[in-house]
Amino acid sequence: MEQNTRMTMDQVPFDKLEKAGIKRDLIENMGKREMTDFLNGFRSARLYTLNARIGDQDYKIPAKIRLHSKEDGSVDIKVHPIQRLNVPDEYMGHKFTKEEKGALLGDKNLGKTVELTSRSGQKDNYYLAIDPKTNELIPLRVSYIQIPDKIKGVSLTADQKNKLAAGQKVEVKGMMGKNDKKFGATLQVDAAGRNISFSDFKQEKMEKSRRPETGCQS
Repeated sequence: MEQNTRMTMDQVPFDKLEKAGIKRDLIENMGKREMTDFLNGFRSARLYTLNARIGDQDYKIPAKIRLHSKEDGSVDIKVHPIQRLNVPDEYMGHKFTKEEKGALLGDKNLGKTVELTSRSGQKDNYYLAIDPKTNELIPLRVSYIQIPDKIKGVSLTADQKNKLAAGQKVEVKGMMGKNDKKFGATLQVDAAGRNISFSDFKQEKMEKSRRPETGCQS
């Protein structure tokens, strides 16, 4: 692959993946962005069906996977199965208020940035959301997202950009969609998707251009 990634295809432990029930071609046929994210150590976008043994019983469980670079330079597979939806009292050094728990459980998005502490003890500002497929809390460094000047043909105001950067919801109208149809939507940084999400879509009526009146001369 031409793009720079934290890991390469040569490092992917295909033997462990196949033992878990994931065939090699499922990985090799990933889309471009999906492959880039995978080689950068992010959770897969899709759920895979994995082999699992609990006690003396064999099961098939849905889970996301990601690559994990170990200290010795080798690469391992981390599995992220579906969890019970729950927000802990504290996460990465941050104690959640009742309102913050409500936002995460209700919107699956904290709706603001918070300071979190990594395992290495480094403090940084993060967005927080709940993965809609696994119910995991997903942190994303604020520096990872660059708020664009324009989205779908609409130039964002300074206020809209500031609110988006702060993790808040922003309503944007007049965006151009497929087939040149205009629409409005609510935008918000989504830590789980590592992008700016769109919700509450509203189709907008196109202004009809007036045709010049023509008269018949007798």
